[in-house]
Amino acid sequence: MIRLAVVGLGYVAREVHLPLLRRLEGVEVVGLVDPAPAALRRAVAESGFGPGFASLEALLAAARPDAALVLTPKQTHHAVARRLLEAGVDVFCEKPLATTVPEAEALVVQAARAGRILMVGFNRRYAPVYVAAREAFAERRPEACLALKNRPGTEYRATLENAIHMVDLLRWFCGEAVDVHGRAAFTDPYRETTAAATLRFDSGALAVLLANRSTSHWVERLEVFGHGRSAVVDAPDRVSLGQDGQARVTEMTPINMGWAHVADKLGFRQELEHFVECVGTRAEPRTSGADAVRTQVLMDRLLQAMGLPLEDQPHG
Repeated sequence: MIRLAVVGLGYVAREVHLPLLRRLEGVEVVGLVDPAPAALRRAVAESGFGPGFASLEALLAAARPDAALVLTPKQTHHAVARRLLEAGVDVFCEKPLATTVPEAEALVVQAARAGRILMVGFNRRYAPVYVAAREAFAERRPEACLALKNRPGTEYRATLENAIHMVDLLRWFCGEAVDVHGRAAFTDPYRETTAAATLRFDSGALAVLLANRSTSHWVERLEVFGHGRSAVVDAPDRVSLGQDGQARVTEMTPINMGWAHVADKLGFRQELEHFVECVGTRAEPRTSGADAVRTQVLMDRLLQAMGLPLEDQPHG
């Protein structure tokens, strides 16, 4: 039985991770952590898990978990994950692993030295529609990709928040980028509305990335082509796989997925199960800290090419 703690009890924790933990075998939740009293009370009451702790130090003094989910705001990921690793705890951290590449790299080094599992929440690599598309190109990398991620309403450092999943998927499908070019549209470079890029990978694949925050609704789409095959994903519900002039479409409807929640369709359940499995077997996760750093390095290259800032805006 793996003793697991959850650090950070915001919307995603309450709506996705805590309900999933109620269905997960081989795990005992030994503590929930959040400095906000109302959030802590609500999560304990709704999930039935506990006890609740107002600080990470209080948890470590009382419970000493084997593993922890870090679901706190991204600005705190580095400090929280570092402290957990110091305490000998395996860590699953939501993306990005840290807000800067040097901090993310430091966590990877620390985890390796301590012999700890460090996994990052790039859940799209576990989503059934993307897994099916990736399997279609398992033997040969694609020749061309189009990645699209549109969400209404811009936000602080919107491209980092919005496009990083698609950048990670492009790496997963195509390999490592050797050349990137990009442009962004913005009035405030910390709250951009549109980002576009072209990428060339070491496999020879070419890709186009488009991320927009002035759209009417959420759209996430990946198109993959090459070697007489195609895979078109309209996340999270639909994937079309083509070969030899024919296409097979799979809809992730209740008929195909049971009473599928978005947590199943977008890969949250599968990545959590994978993390628990890796904690037990000590295998390297599919989305390890080391691999996540490579995605973050590529993300920084893209931001720089687009003329967008790499770090948080200084205060004062």
